[in-house]
Formats: sequence, C-alpha cells, structure tokens
Amino acid sequence: MPKKMPLLITFLLIGTLSLVLALTLPIAKTPQWILLGFALVLNITSAISLMILGVKRTRGTA
Repeated sequence: MPKKMPLLITFLLIGTLSLVLALTLPIAKTPQWILLGFALVLNITSAISLMILGVKRTRGTA
C-alpha cells in the first residue's frame, strides 16, 4: 500500500463527515457554507489523488 493512501482515505472520511454535518445540523449559513467548501475541497482532492494512485498501481502491475 502506498504511503499516501491512509492519509488520503482519512481526508475523504473527514470531507464526508463535514458534508454530512453541514447538511444535517441546524447551523447558521456561514458555518454551513464553510463546512460545505471544506468538504468539497477535501473530497475532490482526495478522490482524484486516490484515482491517480489506483491507475499508477494497475499500470505498474500489468
């Protein structure tokens, strides 16, 4: 397993958690938008990075 994979999976989990919290908790608009932006950045970057790691891994073993 690559060294970055546990960190990226953690980022994905934190992003998903912040998305769920932003959508389910009754909070003001400003913190809600901050959580949504945080979730967006973490989820997109970690998902793309994990896809790149997966492609590199499959190309290396093929």
